[in-house]
Amino acid sequence: MATIQHVMRDDLKELSPEELYRVYMEKQVNFGMVAEAMDQRRQQNRLHVPAEEANVAGAGPGQRIIVGPELGFNIHNLHVFTSGRDGRSDRYHTHGDALKYYVQGSGFEEIGDEKFEVKVGDFCHVPANVWHGTINPNPEPLVFLAAQQFPGTYRQVTTPFIRLEYPDKPPEVKDLSLEELGKLDPRLLYLRYIEEQLEFGKVALEMQRRREQKRLFVPASEAPLMEWGPGRHHIMSPEMGFDIYAFNLFMEHVAPRTEHGQAQTSGDAIRYYLSGRGVEIIGDQRIEVKEGDFTCIPAGSRHETLNPYTEPMRFLCWQQIPGTYLQVHTPYLPA
Repeated sequence: MATIQHVMRDDLKELSPEELYRVYMEKQVNFGMVAEAMDQRRQQNRLHVPAEEANVAGAGPGQRIIVGPELGFNIHNLHVFTSGRDGRSDRYHTHGDALKYYVQGSGFEEIGDEKFEVKVGDFCHVPANVWHGTINPNPEPLVFLAAQQFPGTYRQVTTPFIRLEYPDKPPEVKDLSLEELGKLDPRLLYLRYIEEQLEFGKVALEMQRRREQKRLFVPASEAPLMEWGPGRHHIMSPEMGFDIYAFNLFMEHVAPRTEHGQAQTSGDAIRYYLSGRGVEIIGDQRIEVKEGDFTCIPAGSRHETLNPYTEPMRFLCWQQIPGTYLQVHTPYLPA
């Protein structure tokens, strides 16, 4: 298995601090210029990829981006692509959090010290910064659909503030609306803020405890995508024991004749439609979607899902974990 030593540059070890800083700034400026071009592409604000363009079923070996900023989508925290390994091939590397869904062939995933046999319908989680390799000993290609933390972003770790006792009792309020909270003086608002953060922190600690299970694999038999009934069904998330921070994965079944969805906002999200058809309202755009399509929901966008048709609609969704931050690159560039 590869290690970080395989990618270290020996020539950098001999540089003085001043020389290393100079090289660092040179590379950072180069990276910043490309990041600026990526931000320019995001301004196209694409939201939809039709099935004919995505062509997941015919993906084949090699990597092909489906939703990402370089293609004009206003997304920062993750991207989605198809990738595969030719028969009798392997490759080892490391990156941020990734979730894989296998759509063709079979083979093996080596993740750290563990090895899993994978087939169509299975899911794997590759934790951030863990060396791993996809191995295909078979003659036919092994192909997967992957969502991956966008290169250069950070793994977000919650740092809750928790005390065993808190001496000052927060004020009672009728509700947590802006109108009610706006009536509080600064000290009382701070006490209410601390109380709510403490309660959130206790739940976040339990979420962190479950991450310690470090689950990596969900066989197809535990994720019967086409059998689950209406509602949201989580597949990979920290509360289910996966050591993941950037985003989670669930399948949603939208029942027929759903004329009014739940309007909401979220972080970055990408949806892949498994069956049926429906309507996505994202901001002020109304998009007809069908099996095989993808949509990108930019962070903070108001969106709503409708299914006015007679058949159920099902989709996989990779969504930024609630409470995490939109990661925006701020390069240092010379004027």
